[in-house]
Amino acid sequence: MLIKTNHIPCFSLILSIVACLIAFPADLLLGQGAASPAKVRQTPEERAIEKQKAMELQNELALIRQRSFGRLPEGDDSEIGKRYQAAFDRFQEAAVDLNQVQMTFHLEPKLTQAFKERINEQWQSGMHKGHLAKENWLNVAAETFASDIEKYAIIGETLCAMMVADVELDRMDGWLAASKAVVNSKKFEREEVLRAASLIGYAHSDFDFTEDCLTRSEQFHKAGETKPKFIGEISSLREKWKRELEFRQKEAEKNDNPRVEIITTKGRMVLELYEDSAPETVKSFVFLVERGFFSRKSFFRVEKHLCAQFGCEKGDGKGDAGYTIASEANLPGHRDHFRGSIAMALGSDTNGKVMPETGSSQVYLSFLPMSHLDGSYTVFGRIVEGRETMNNLRVMNLADPEQKKEGKQPDVILSAKVLRKRDTVYKPQILAGKLPK
Repeated sequence: MLIKTNHIPCFSLILSIVACLIAFPADLLLGQGAASPAKVRQTPEERAIEKQKAMELQNELALIRQRSFGRLPEGDDSEIGKRYQAAFDRFQEAAVDLNQVQMTFHLEPKLTQAFKERINEQWQSGMHKGHLAKENWLNVAAETFASDIEKYAIIGETLCAMMVADVELDRMDGWLAASKAVVNSKKFEREEVLRAASLIGYAHSDFDFTEDCLTRSEQFHKAGETKPKFIGEISSLREKWKRELEFRQKEAEKNDNPRVEIITTKGRMVLELYEDSAPETVKSFVFLVERGFFSRKSFFRVEKHLCAQFGCEKGDGKGDAGYTIASEANLPGHRDHFRGSIAMALGSDTNGKVMPETGSSQVYLSFLPMSHLDGSYTVFGRIVEGRETMNNLRVMNLADPEQKKEGKQPDVILSAKVLRKRDTVYKPQILAGKLPK
């Protein structure tokens, strides 16, 4: 259940475009269910030990893989090889450029406001260019590998390692073509590869590909092992996705949905809001954006394969905007959860039952389709630009008292503004409380 519950940009070493140079452990917890991962209670000491072991393993694997990472065979001067090398070089250059921005920030003795604004602009631009370079390289790498799977086996192996690592980090955008190239080659029939590819298909709403990957991974299934929960949801999701595409087609023709730009410490996102499907929720969201409510609000809850939640006044899941609005989750034209959807978080009673009339300012971005929340939580928009930004948000849950004690710094919304809206009065009809001035 989704909990309703000042700082300069975070220049984390875990960069979206250089993370692929480090081979992360492949023990994906997909068997616990993609949309609702099991919660494991750990002490801070246990988490620290686990993190240290993971880092040691990452470093060891990185040293091995960097010697051959994504390399062409010696002497390959074919046309496809040249195209591949050019894409690979651009990808590496983007990583170097972004690292240089980070170094400039850390070495600057005087962090003036002008410097911070300039370096933040360079950082945002570098992150975006890096994502485009990575996505282009993935597509060219997939084409190169598929052209001769034996000759370019190293590229295929590199794609496998990167795919497993990126899925672990929810960085699945841009991976569909490459994951299909790897799976269709039938050269890497390994559980972690097939499971990762299935989740990429699931994130991209390619449910035929998801089902194929899961079927082929059955050979690795052990008796008594829990299967991914979304296996039983694929049939209904096909129908929901077909319905969603019809909505999007009509909206594209009208081209008048409100849009909101959100600048975060990990990049830029543009949200398109479903005013026809959830008019009161959209009015409330736009109302708060125009009053600067979301600026400096943190992504206080970011959970793997689930969601990124923000909009809490207190930053720990216990705050709101001072008023509540009605749920629109069951309207005839309601929308469902897919990757990049934005929806209204709700409170629950002492028995854990969702209270539909508790929507306020806390909202969440979906990392995956989440059928179990459809019809209970109001989906009122989606990311239409910069979806890769949510991939890089720092995982934490400050609604958990134990994690809050650790003093981790979450990612933050630096600014939010309305880019486009209709000729409508964006003032919500409230159920309780009062509107801020």
